[in-house]
Amino acid sequence: MTLRSFTRIGLALTAALALVSCGTANQDTSAFMRQIPKSLFAKKTQPKPLTTQQIAQALGATTGSVFLFEIEARKSQTLLQDIQRNGPYQTYGNASRQVVVLRDGMVISTRGLAGDLMSSEEDQLLHRVQARSEGRASYDLRFLTPEDVTIVRRYSCYTTTGATVPVAGGLVQTSGQVVTAKCTAADGVSPDFTNTYVVGGDGYILSGRQWAGPYLGYLVSQVLRR
Repeated sequence: MTLRSFTRIGLALTAALALVSCGTANQDTSAFMRQIPKSLFAKKTQPKPLTTQQIAQALGATTGSVFLFEIEARKSQTLLQDIQRNGPYQTYGNASRQVVVLRDGMVISTRGLAGDLMSSEEDQLLHRVQARSEGRASYDLRFLTPEDVTIVRRYSCYTTTGATVPVAGGLVQTSGQVVTAKCTAADGVSPDFTNTYVVGGDGYILSGRQWAGPYLGYLVSQVLRR
């Protein structure tokens, strides 16, 4: 999702706030057989994006912080609300037991998304991003494979800064500076990636597109209420 997409989502969310408030028994065998190829080769239905009404209802159901997340490769979106705070870490979840842990808006770990990002060593990268400064930072990620094995991948990331862009999502109406982190795998084998963050004046990451591992791919985040 591009930064322009963030803006489009935000405008739709702002508008949304105004809304708060089988075969028969006599079917012959040949006819049944003719239906099989259609069911086997039919394209899978793509997940539908969240509607403005659903987003408005989620914002109206709580006074806590709310984030919109999208697993980019799966085109699946979910709304998570703040359920726990532990120091600088903020845990967001929903009734389906999907969980994302954030630190000042940066994705630190996930649960219930399949192939989860188990934890991060994010101090150096987060410092660069929050300061909106150019430079190099280490960044370690721990992933859970489908076989329930935790693997560690170490990266060297170089951050650069970009333009200031508007951020309009839900109850958040502000602007932030684009910070890009180009991350290279230390082992020379693991996939490299580029994260993009939109950072507010107080260092909080308002939206982002962040690599969450080879199984989840990119996880897009957008704050709707802080």
